[in-house]
Amino acid sequence: MSESSIMKDRLDRPAVRCIADNIARVAEFDARGFVRTATKDFASLELKARVQAIIEALARYLPDDPAEAIGVLVRAREGWTRAPGIEHDFAGWPVNDFVGVKGLDCFDASMAALPHLTSLFTAEFAIRPFLAARPHDVLAHLRRWVEHEDEHVRRLVSEGTRPRLPWAPRLTVFDDDPAPVLALLEALRDDPSETVRRSVANHLNDLTKSDPDRVIEVCRAWLEGASDERRWIVRHALRTLVKAKHPEALAVLGFDPRVRVEVEGLRLSKKGIALGEDLHIDFVVRSSAKRTQALVIDYAVHHVKADGSRRPKVFKLQTAELDAGASIAVSKKHRVRPISTRKYYPGRHAVEILINGRSFGTTEFDLRL
Repeated sequence: MSESSIMKDRLDRPAVRCIADNIARVAEFDARGFVRTATKDFASLELKARVQAIIEALARYLPDDPAEAIGVLVRAREGWTRAPGIEHDFAGWPVNDFVGVKGLDCFDASMAALPHLTSLFTAEFAIRPFLAARPHDVLAHLRRWVEHEDEHVRRLVSEGTRPRLPWAPRLTVFDDDPAPVLALLEALRDDPSETVRRSVANHLNDLTKSDPDRVIEVCRAWLEGASDERRWIVRHALRTLVKAKHPEALAVLGFDPRVRVEVEGLRLSKKGIALGEDLHIDFVVRSSAKRTQALVIDYAVHHVKADGSRRPKVFKLQTAELDAGASIAVSKKHRVRPISTRKYYPGRHAVEILINGRSFGTTEFDLRL
């Protein structure tokens, strides 16, 4: 089951009634007709299909002029209230996306609306059609929004321009020249909001998939005189490259691939497990160097595939400062559970210990379904 399938019930009939009630409070609006139309066949629709159904129902019951319709949504947002028992904000998703779907021909009204609406849910999906159609015009707004008093608007600058935003089509408009977006991220790198800084890190991590050298260059520059918060951004931005054992990314973070350590006593709690059980991994890392070393300790599970081959998936363990001659004991419980993004096959799997991108030992276990 996909994540969107699990989450679709957050956009349920009470959420649709919440939208209707808030609009009816500020404008003449057939709330009953809207709810009936929007929720028709709702039970069979997944999350994004529900969003689209609500958008089309809004288009039917709001004014025909898109700028006027968007104005109604902005007014409804000003005093937005949740219905009793609703503990989430998914009702705001189709309200934002209405702008992205129906507002392309009224650019100024849409750009004025998105900063007001984004704190209701997030306008990160709604802004992307405008970026694809009129990137330079949107950038002019984004450059102003990096200084907006609302952290939701500042986060929109980073999250809305992510090239690989989850649940959204890829944004390719800045592939050839990411400099304009990198300038926005630099303006946000020391933002006081943790949610904004996390978005900056995730955006940079997206960019490592297509331009790792550029991101490494940016991160190296950002580390000069960096605060702890900015150092966290850099570590989080490079996490995919670190998992891929990229030597320059490891070096930027101070993790020397030539690390001098030994792994002792690598063992698994069981040599054979069934799907759904836990596997305990234990080992000791001992320094053989004459100085303190920075370590990033990961492990890879080499999963058996349908054709009998094995493919590794890297998991984070910990980072550590290991003094000369010292040792640390590492223990990890690895859950072998059915998940939507991985299909398990029976056979001989392997666990590999990785330190600063290098392999330091492998052991095997059998998985039965």
